Amino acid sequence: MNSFVLILIMIGLGAIIGGVTNSLAIKMLFRPYRPIYLGKFKLPLTPGLIPKRQEELAQQLGKMVVEHLLTADGLRRKLEGPVFQNQMTTWAQNEAGKLMEKPTALHQVLERVGVNTSAGDVESRLVDWIEKRYHHVMNDYRDQPLKDLLSDEWKVKVDEGTDQAATYIQSSVTDYLKSAEGKEKVVNLIENYLENQGFFGSMISSFMGSESLADRVYPAILTYVQKAETNEWLKDMLHTEIRKMMEQPVRVFEDKIGPDTIGHILAESVAKSMPIEEWMERSVKDWTKPFQDKVIQEFVPMLVVKGIGWLSDQIEGLMESMHLSEIVQEEVNAFQLDRLEDMVLGISRREFKMITYLGALLGGAIGLLQGMIVILLG
Repeated sequence: MNSFVLILIMIGLGAIIGGVTNSLAIKMLFRPYRPIYLGKFKLPLTPGLIPKRQEELAQQLGKMVVEHLLTADGLRRKLEGPVFQNQMTTWAQNEAGKLMEKPTALHQVLERVGVNTSAGDVESRLVDWIEKRYHHVMNDYRDQPLKDLLSDEWKVKVDEGTDQAATYIQSSVTDYLKSAEGKEKVVNLIENYLENQGFFGSMISSFMGSESLADRVYPAILTYVQKAETNEWLKDMLHTEIRKMMEQPVRVFEDKIGPDTIGHILAESVAKSMPIEEWMERSVKDWTKPFQDKVIQEFVPMLVVKGIGWLSDQIEGLMESMHLSEIVQEEVNAFQLDRLEDMVLGISRREFKMITYLGALLGGAIGLLQGMIVILLG
């Protein structure tokens, strides 16, 4: 046989064997997907390498992701980086702005989250809340003296009010005594007193002559009521009573009416004074308009920074509770082998072709070398 033809044949055979062998080796990474049996005998090298080691691969990938790729330190650096914080702040500001610009009524927003917004129900809930708050607050103050609950300003107002009350009482009594009804009451009181005294009363009336005792006593009473010393006496008396009241614990005054009654009346009064229906019809935009700029420019950035800081502090616990390695392992185990093959080949198809061509090239070179050895030895 012609030596040149022999060398060509051996080069071709070597190239074919090298190329086919490398191509088969690449395919055997994935194929076959399942073991092949001849009777009870399983063919060697079935299934392919990746299907056979899929579970081990999943475990190793899970460990690699948690220990080397998706680490707590790496995530913390990402979270605390200025670029990420700026992105999150901008996104949160945009979302907050959109939310606060909505023309949707408040009751519609609440209904979407499952909250009953009827005026009666809201009022009832408000009454219950105010009653509970009243009893909760009063539990801390019931045994304290009333004076301890008043500020210095209010104590001054109480003193001023007491003086005004004394003046008002004096003025009211004077006006009443000056009236015909008041004078008649005083006269009747004196005459009834004298009549009830029997002989002594008759003797006093006889001494007075034609002018009755009432006509003489009435001006003296009226003069005394209008005197400044009467006003001072009233003030002293009222201040004394007020001081006694101030020393009493709050419970004394509350028990006179009943704590439940006070709490319920207070709660109903407050609830009925609030325009609940009007509030429910107002839009989110109307509610948030007075403080939109403050929320967007100050509150949202502060909330983002605090939220990222909290998340950064909790990152280890969150990752541990999420069991990321198990998630990766489960996903890899559940991954379809044909899809995995398409993905790997789609990414590395050119490199695999080059490996096949390299196998053919090496096979051809080996065939050339073998042909030359055969010719030299033959």
